[in-house]
Amino acid sequence: MVGNCPSGRLISWNRRTAEAIEPTRGPSIGVIEDPVLGVSGPLWVTGGIQIQSGSDGHVYESRARMTLCRCGQSANKPFCDGTHAAIGFRDDFWRAA
Repeated sequence: MVGNCPSGRLISWNRRTAEAIEPTRGPSIGVIEDPVLGVSGPLWVTGGIQIQSGSDGHVYESRARMTLCRCGQSANKPFCDGTHAAIGFRDDFWRAA
């Protein structure tokens, strides 16, 4: 179940080696939509793609999976904190595609 968390906020650890147990995924970027809530979600980034801030050049820790804010309202930018659901964010561009 932990391996299905798209954001990577939930992580399993090997207690003996103190290493994270992560699902293996190739590099990809996807758009998450939540039809049940009727909202548009974050960008899902997998496979250790490097994320760098456009404003100050900061390079974030490379992860196997993470979600990036698409609604612009996250308190944890550039990462998603779930605010899109609370505000009912809809990106109709991707819904029409």
